[in-house]
Amino acid sequence: MGMTVRLGFVPSVRSRSRTGAPWYLKMRQESLDAFAKVPGLEIIAPQPAPPGTPADAEQGFTAEGVVATLDEAEGLAAYFQRQRVDGLILCPLNFGDERSAVKVAEILRVPVLLYATKEPPVPEDVSLARLSDSYCGNLSMASGLYRRKIPFHFAGIFFPNEPTFRREVETFVRAVSVVKGVKGARLGQIGVRPPTFETVGYDEAALIRTFGQNVIYANMADIVDRALALPDDDPALQETIAAIRAGVAEITVAEDYIPKAARLEVALAEFWRANRLSAMAVQCWPSIQRMMGLSVCAVFGRLTNQGMLTACEVDILGALSMLVNYRAALGETLPHFVDWTIQHRENPNWLLAWHCGNAPVSLACDPARTALRSRRDMLGANPPSEGDVQAGLYQFQVKPGRVTFVRLAEYDGKWKMLIARGEIIPSAETLAGTWAWVAVPDHTRLYRTLVEEGFIHHASMIHGDQTAPLLEACKFLDIQPIVVE
Repeated sequence: MGMTVRLGFVPSVRSRSRTGAPWYLKMRQESLDAFAKVPGLEIIAPQPAPPGTPADAEQGFTAEGVVATLDEAEGLAAYFQRQRVDGLILCPLNFGDERSAVKVAEILRVPVLLYATKEPPVPEDVSLARLSDSYCGNLSMASGLYRRKIPFHFAGIFFPNEPTFRREVETFVRAVSVVKGVKGARLGQIGVRPPTFETVGYDEAALIRTFGQNVIYANMADIVDRALALPDDDPALQETIAAIRAGVAEITVAEDYIPKAARLEVALAEFWRANRLSAMAVQCWPSIQRMMGLSVCAVFGRLTNQGMLTACEVDILGALSMLVNYRAALGETLPHFVDWTIQHRENPNWLLAWHCGNAPVSLACDPARTALRSRRDMLGANPPSEGDVQAGLYQFQVKPGRVTFVRLAEYDGKWKMLIARGEIIPSAETLAGTWAWVAVPDHTRLYRTLVEEGFIHHASMIHGDQTAPLLEACKFLDIQPIVVE
């Protein structure tokens, strides 16, 4: 499920002097070498024009593979547009040329990372001239971006082979992945929100205006009709039935649940693929219990486990929060759509991150203790019964580790993003649904922030610390970050 972003590299020089060329060409190559080691990054850079071939920046060729003039910048911007770059990395390799470097950013209007290089030793000659001046020229480049109101992230001053530089680029790649995923996303909405849940309401026009997104709708009855119309020997249906059976260590629901759940999963997956969705939110009660006689929590977990991010209770902004987590992880880690549920009775800085039974099984703490249950019997102690409309919940503890919570909210056309960190603490308890006790540094502050900033009871939780890339993504998406340390 790994994701890739394409970044255009703008190696900027003020003059192509013979004296300084060995240094700036060395910095160019070391930068490219560093980029090649960054996961999820495909770098697009101007290349030195082949011998005997005139430079043509629009085709990606410049003298020495660097940029120094406005004409080169405009040509390179056209090349980057054809290559469909998602972001830019700008660097003055010597003093740099602020006009040409900033012109590329001005034309493309994509996220920008800016860095400067450290200084080489002073040449041992009578001139005492400096070879680089990247430190000084970087300020001119930054002011050009600022003047044009182009959001950028300044990474710092490095030799490109330093590990800290690579980490900055890795963070930027993940931030750009979020921007790429959020801009123009297609969000699926199936059904209507639960009758009492004003809390998951959202402004579709705000999604369109701010992010260029589209909400793709479907009536739950139409999805159910498609599910029920599938032939019994449909290959996708039979494959899904087998996967449900093999997906957990223990099944304590009646046999009639499995083909019904498989039918619904196939129909939802068809809707996802037909509309090329980025995330979706689905009605999970009360209609589906009446129409198909099952609960859908485990179906949502299976869809998310396949990269089809599915939020409960028609929470579109919850689905978008899942997408943010997933993109920041470059698709290498799956999110869990959770409820802020209760505070621990003995440990005041622990909270229960839970939902009815919708987590991807790949997040289970112990695969041998995963189960498919009925809401009526979360211990699997009773004989299963046919026609149990509460059948269909996963039951397991989520694996330990550091996690990041994300929740998006929009009020009066202004967007904010909750970013909070915690750590899942293993527990010997047996609880309903899919769950984890999460220790946070200051639960009182976190909970007060949720209340006073208007964040609702749903969030997306993912393993790993995503604070740095999410902060950068907020800068590029014009979202106010609300960080609870």
